[in-house]
Amino acid sequence: MEKEQKNTKEAFANAWKKTLDFGKKAVDGTKKFVDQTRENIHDQKAKKYVAVTSKEFKSKKFEIPTIIRIEDNFANREFIESDDAIGWIENHKDIPVLHMYESFVKKCGITFIDMPQREHVYCKDYFGFDKYINANQFFGKATKAKSAELHNIAFVLGAKKCSIEVVEKDVQKDSRQLKINVSGAAPVSNAGESSTSNMQSVKNISEFEGHDNPKQPELKWFAHDENIRNLIKARLDKAIKSTSLELDGASAETMSRSVACALDDILKVSGNASFEKQSVREYNNTIIFNIEF
Repeated sequence: MEKEQKNTKEAFANAWKKTLDFGKKAVDGTKKFVDQTRENIHDQKAKKYVAVTSKEFKSKKFEIPTIIRIEDNFANREFIESDDAIGWIENHKDIPVLHMYESFVKKCGITFIDMPQREHVYCKDYFGFDKYINANQFFGKATKAKSAELHNIAFVLGAKKCSIEVVEKDVQKDSRQLKINVSGAAPVSNAGESSTSNMQSVKNISEFEGHDNPKQPELKWFAHDENIRNLIKARLDKAIKSTSLELDGASAETMSRSVACALDDILKVSGNASFEKQSVREYNNTIIFNIEF
């Protein structure tokens, strides 16, 4: 009897031990699964960020992206572990963006206009390779710069008077799908499109003393515009007295649509205030340039 009781106790103990071992293995297995899942998620997120060191940034081979965002010095440090990292590169809508740590701003050799501020985004000035302009001011400053360039063209060519008018077109398109029923036949789809255009303009008029000694003006925004190039040639040949030019917004594009979409993604902007919408509006704008010699 005692032997049977002993055997029962041993069997119960062994069964209990197996149960505990199984439970421990299950817990260990769950922990390993959770740890592995966390590691996979970490690795997946880390792939988004490419750390940039000070040495890499200063290398001649390094091409500074068109967009820079200034970041807090502790941002994303769980992924950017290098002590020498000045930030990281991350793609936004397939456009590489340099997220620069605030502590490196004064050492980078870049001029930020109007001033560098944490969590602000800057775009490269097309005509100043070491200058980046606050994205929120980019279109406004570009419009003023284009107007100033046309004003200077008139002055250097010896004009007596010029006017610069920016005509802003707000074009809205409405596509409609019309179904026409033909007797004895399946419905036929016919696409129709209507558009409305609201226009507003800003005009700037200047008068000069005028002179008959025209020179080649410096061109930036309008360097490739055929209308401006032909005007300059005609004036240098003294073969023109006055003219009126219509310059398309597309000929002096401030920002590509792809860069505009990347900015919308970074700054979480949408609707009419989005950079993409501003880019489209500018593309549809017209500058009317009247000049008299």
